[in-house]
Parts: sequence; C-alpha cells; structure tokens
Amino acid sequence: MKPVRLAVIGVGALGQHHARILSAMGGVELVGVVDSRETQGREIAAKFGTQWFCDTDGVIGNTDGVVVAVPTVAHDAVARPFLERGTAVLMEKPLAHDYETALRLHRISMFRRGILQVGHVERFNPAFELLQQKSGIPLYVRCQRVSPYTFRSTDIGVVHDLMIHDIDLALSLTGSTVESVDSFGAVTFGPHEDLAMARLRMANGAIVDLTASRMNPAPERTIQVWSDRGFVSADLQSRKVTCWAPCAAMAANPGMVRDIVAATPNPLTLKDEVFSKWITSETLQASAADALTAELQDFVSCIREGRRPRVSGEDAVAAMEVADRVLSVMTGWSWQTSSGMQQRRAVA
Repeated sequence: MKPVRLAVIGVGALGQHHARILSAMGGVELVGVVDSRETQGREIAAKFGTQWFCDTDGVIGNTDGVVVAVPTVAHDAVARPFLERGTAVLMEKPLAHDYETALRLHRISMFRRGILQVGHVERFNPAFELLQQKSGIPLYVRCQRVSPYTFRSTDIGVVHDLMIHDIDLALSLTGSTVESVDSFGAVTFGPHEDLAMARLRMANGAIVDLTASRMNPAPERTIQVWSDRGFVSADLQSRKVTCWAPCAAMAANPGMVRDIVAATPNPLTLKDEVFSKWITSETLQASAADALTAELQDFVSCIREGRRPRVSGEDAVAAMEVADRVLSVMTGWSWQTSSGMQQRRAVA
C-alpha cells in the first residue's frame, strides 16, 4: 500500500508530538517538518528522521496532507494555500482566531472537495467516548476545564484556548444548536480573558454550563451529564467514568419515595440505602489509548478513504460560532485595571 505523505507545520510544544507520532505510524511517510526557527526545526527533523524546511514552499504540492500546529493567528495564512489545492489539512484547534475566518477556511475546503479536520482531540478521549455511550438524552451538561497559567497561547483568550474544547463536546453530546448564551469573564495577565463561565440554552431544551480558567493552581478536566437514563460523570484526565441510575422499581414509579417512607419505621435509616438499593452505581476505567494518536489515525484514514473526519471543518465552525457568541455577551472584571470589562455587542 502506498504510504500517505504528511508534513507537520509548526513543531513547538504540540507540533513536535504530531511529528513524533506520525514518524512511527505504519503506512505514513513524514516528508518534512516546517518551522521558521532553524534550531528547533532541525532538531525535531533529525530526531524523527525527516527534513526541515523554513517555510511551506518546501512541502506544498509534495504531500497528501499537512498538520498545522502554528499559533492561531497564523492558521489562515498557513492553511489556506493547502486548502485551495485540495490538500488534506488537520488544523489544531481552534480553527481560526475568529468565526468569519473559520467559516472562510471551511468553505474553501468544501469548494475544493478537500478534507479539513480540526484538532478537538477530546472527541478521541476514551473517557469521553465511554461517557457518550453511557449517556442517554442529555438534559443538563456541566463541563469544567481549568489549569495553571502556562504562558502559551497568549494570542487568544481562555474561551478559544480551553472552553472551545467543551463547547465542541457539548454540541456533540446534545446534537442541538444554541438558542441563547450568558457569560462572565475576567482578565488577569491579559490582554485576553483568562477566566470564563458560560451558560448555553440549547434548542432542544438542554442546559449546558461551562467553566474554563487558566488561573487555577491544579488542572481539572471533568464533564457531567444528567440525562433521561441517570447521571454520568467523566474525569478526562484520570479517565474514570462514574454512572448512577435509578433501580428498575424507581424508574417505573418516580413517586415511590412515599411508599418507602410509609413502610419504614425509622426513615432516617434509609439514607444508607439510597446508593445501594435504590440508585445503582458503577465506576469504569476507560482505555489508556492515546487520544492524539487516535486523532492522527482518523486523519490518515480519511485521506485513504475520502471520508468525513470525526471532527470536521463544519463542526469546528459551529464551535467557533458559539465561542464568538460567548465573547460577544461577556461581562466581567479586569484585575489589572480593577474595573469592569466592557460588555461586547450581544449576538442573538
């Protein structure tokens, strides 16, 4: 089978991991890495047995696909020439620095009938995949994604840096569009928001609460779903998934609590039975499989088979549209000026 020829553009903190994985992946030829920093580029190229190029001229027209892992503000300029040629592109998230640019890139890929995949890697997290299997129809979703300040991705705020992951997960889980948005944010190091909270009211009636911060002492990535089946919680770092569901008798008779209390001499003893007799629970450990490897394997398969990626340009544009709505209605506080952030124009 002819190998899929790929290049990685931008081999910084994340791009070098793309290069590492692709260099060892069967059926793939890593034809080069592109980075304007010669020392970094040559080091990564030598480490993974490929060539270094200072710009994209060295790989354009010589690959089946490229992985773009440059700063967000450069996504449009770097990826557009490849999309215009119909070359497959895996773009690190977010797709672009704003909604209009993201939509333009998606439209180019559609016009050229190319593949545009976007690196919302949490879709490939085995804990999320398990949560999705265990959840029924979501009624309420709560996501928390917080971390210490890393001094990376300072060209964008926390909404486009972190929250957009959970916006994408929420859209995937609910299968619905957003009717309304409320949000709050805070600037710490600046100039963009470093803390953001948002409530999304979905067209199908579901409620989604999102919290993202890059000013937390310890990282946390969790998602909770209340659905018609019960409750499922996933820790996306430890990959533990906990499920609670009503027993068959409770599910059949929601008002049975009155019968239970009436038949019990001392109702205070019932609290010890709630999570054993009336509500069933199980804790599952999701696979340790690497999500980034799974994402890249999906990209390679899409190129071979000509199919739609799990996270397409259309999906990424939908997440960007919601992210821009979160920012457009955001009110908040700036630690640097000790004053409120000016509220942006609301988007209906």
